[in-house]
Amino acid sequence: MDIKKAIKHLIQLKDEDFARYHIYNDPIEGRIPSYLREDIIREALICGNEEATYAMEKLGMVKGIGWADLVELAQSLGIQIQFKKCDNSLQYVYFGSYEDSGVITLYEETISKGEALAQEYNIEEFKGISLREVVLAHEIFHHIEARKKDLFINSFRINLWKLGPYTHRSRLICTGEISGMAFTKRLLNLQFCPNVLDVLLLYPYNEILAEQLYKEITMSSHQKYILKSHYL
Repeated sequence: MDIKKAIKHLIQLKDEDFARYHIYNDPIEGRIPSYLREDIIREALICGNEEATYAMEKLGMVKGIGWADLVELAQSLGIQIQFKKCDNSLQYVYFGSYEDSGVITLYEETISKGEALAQEYNIEEFKGISLREVVLAHEIFHHIEARKKDLFINSFRINLWKLGPYTHRSRLICTGEISGMAFTKRLLNLQFCPNVLDVLLLYPYNEILAEQLYKEITMSSHQKYILKSHYL
């Protein structure tokens, strides 16, 4: 795979395209009614954007948030930030993680490799962008998600099964990821969906998986039209 060409293609995709990828990969994707999917995407994107606006108001800023501002925001939310060289997992590559206790871990080695790759390919849209800030902003949103139970992404439920008068319902994992990418994009004033970086950051570690992820994202971006044609 030509990684530079792939990244430039992903940069052109809309937030809704990446959102369809997240829905496609939700553990209960098969139970999500097709007629609800675009509504779910819209509401999840609104949720992330609104929380970013609240965060900027909290900092007294309109745009141009940097590392120091993110650290200040994290501290105001009671978040502890720690750094590690890399994760110890043999199966996955982590750039950042969030624990319900309010601890965010950033994995510096994996982030640094992604930043070096972005510099090497001289991608215009990445100039002046700190991947460390992108990862931290995304994990901050997961803290907000865990604390604010009234958010759309926490209150929305899908019916899984029914027994007599009882209906078992479940929340979706994908909505938190969709809102998280919208939050990060708005907060850092990015000109592209931050999920573009998922492919870039994975590539130095596993080119095959990075190519697979790229194909899944681009395939899922057409899901809306596939679903429509199914009901014609």
